[in-house]
Amino acid sequence: MKSVVIFKNDRIGDLFTSTFAINRILKKHNKDKLLFYFSNVNYKFSFLFPKIKKKKVSMKLSISEKLSILFFFIFNKIDTVYILKPKNFYFILAFLFRKIKFYGITINSHNKKRPSNFLAKYLYRKVEIDRTKLKKRISTYTIQESLIENININNSTYENKLDIKNIFKLPKNYIFFHYKNKLFNNSLNWNLDKTSNFINFLSTFSENLIFSSEIFDNEINNFFGSKYTTFNYLNHQITKKENKKIIFLKDIDGENLFDAIRGSDIVVAPEGLASHIAFYLKKKQLALMHFNFKNKNDYKDQMIACKEWFPPNNFNFTVLKKDFEKSITKVKYRLLNK
Repeated sequence: MKSVVIFKNDRIGDLFTSTFAINRILKKHNKDKLLFYFSNVNYKFSFLFPKIKKKKVSMKLSISEKLSILFFFIFNKIDTVYILKPKNFYFILAFLFRKIKFYGITINSHNKKRPSNFLAKYLYRKVEIDRTKLKKRISTYTIQESLIENININNSTYENKLDIKNIFKLPKNYIFFHYKNKLFNNSLNWNLDKTSNFINFLSTFSENLIFSSEIFDNEINNFFGSKYTTFNYLNHQITKKENKKIIFLKDIDGENLFDAIRGSDIVVAPEGLASHIAFYLKKKQLALMHFNFKNKNDYKDQMIACKEWFPPNNFNFTVLKKDFEKSITKVKYRLLNK
């Protein structure tokens, strides 16, 4: 039995871009001993990989965490390592432990390469995310899958095998919407009343609408809780309002969030965690975006960047405007032609 280490200590959305690659690793090493390093953030979704031994570390490794990993490599016989988070420390390990097969995702951008050409040559196999290519940028999902060679696997997700029971009984038919303050407030300058109007508008496209917001934001949570039927995931209490069609899931996270998106008919959310989960689950989705464009080239660059994160199958997006009515028109067109 071989000992295999996987490094993936980054953000939750980034974890979901690696899920298909991880599934290929699991198939290739189905009889081996695996250790997965999750970040303290994406550890919430480690339930996706129930058979893997897991360790929790910070996204920016502390000195003590680096020493702990270093000593682990010194005192354990490791055969293979997968670097799915291109962090320089991991590439230094490839230099130090040359008998181990290191597979690595590398990055080439206009500013710098990660790792340096010197460290990259100690990788057993590598694939590169080339951000200097604007016209033919390949999806990050596809790039990471190609890191694991000679594995025939149908990219079906494992969600049907997961025995998740949401602590709130979800309705049968609903749109799932996620509120992101960075988009709606900071970029679009929509206040909460205007966002509430947007939620009411979305609810006309389905029997029900389920929505969530940033975790533990009291001002936002209190506003939505005062207007809509609310289920609080911290104390398991429900507060009912007259309009039972729209339900706010307060402080939802991890398995419950995954299950809520899994049960939806379509996901409408800003590009980020919810949209990545929707892609993983092969859910129809409309990703909401907003860019501050200075010229046509800026627009072109942003659209090409979108292709890096999303293959063109169940993913669709629209760019929202600060003008509320124009945004409503754009979203309506996308949803009616989905």
